[in-house]
Amino acid sequence: MSAQLFTDAQFRKTLERICNSSSDDQSNGNNDDDEVQEVTLDVHQHVESINSSLSNYSLELRSAPDQNSGVRMWAIANTNADATVLGATPYSQPELAILKALVEGIFTESTGNYALSLHSALRIAVNNSTPAIQRSHAEKLIEMFCKDGWLMRDEAEGFVVIGTRAIIELASFFTDGFGDYRRHCALCSELATQGLVCTECDAVVHPCCAKSISSSLAERGELSCPKCRRQIASPMRFGPGQPGVPHETEPTQQADPAEDIATAAVEELSLNSPRGKKRAMDDDEDEISD
Repeated sequence: MSAQLFTDAQFRKTLERICNSSSDDQSNGNNDDDEVQEVTLDVHQHVESINSSLSNYSLELRSAPDQNSGVRMWAIANTNADATVLGATPYSQPELAILKALVEGIFTESTGNYALSLHSALRIAVNNSTPAIQRSHAEKLIEMFCKDGWLMRDEAEGFVVIGTRAIIELASFFTDGFGDYRRHCALCSELATQGLVCTECDAVVHPCCAKSISSSLAERGELSCPKCRRQIASPMRFGPGQPGVPHETEPTQQADPAEDIATAAVEELSLNSPRGKKRAMDDDEDEISD
């Protein structure tokens, strides 16, 4: 939990140390070296055991691959409502508002690249700050969000993108808030904010997953689509610095519960609404009976 985000290699190394230490403790006092055996590591089984215990605290150990390198990353996530994870951070409410605005800007940017130029990110941060902040303060905030893993700076292309920690911990938040803007890799089913799109069936593939399915003609840039199985010589590409694949539909906006309550109150008093008509009829019947 203190590490916040760690690689699969770090996770396995720590797990092996814990398991082997436990094995040593159990065999303590046994002089027969033949009976002292190293514990065989079953990561899947251990993760299930860990998550079974963590479920009592509405927590879960989750993982997702780095979309370029393929290195699997792990983090502890809140299972109650992922949108509240950000509220559990040490950020102030104004800082949270800026972070959420940046996440929305990244997901909804028009090219479909899930990336903002630093200039655009700073503009969003400044425009969504209450009270108003200077550009230098906004840049420090973005650096802090990147350091904490919620965002990342793509140094090569100069863009601000979604961080791996956010992909792991805010899965439900992305599903609920940006359903129509989400893309998933056809090979590993994980969220994809950069990758390739098949020109035949619109299937999406992570850059790291594309390497694993490269055909024998890989030197010519050809791939075999994991969905339609056709060879795609010139896939569409999206991500920082790529041409982009624009989204075709607008996202489904979730209604604010507070707005629902207000709307219901107005509807209750409206004679043109079903509720209003029923209430009016009930009132008329009461008058007649009187």
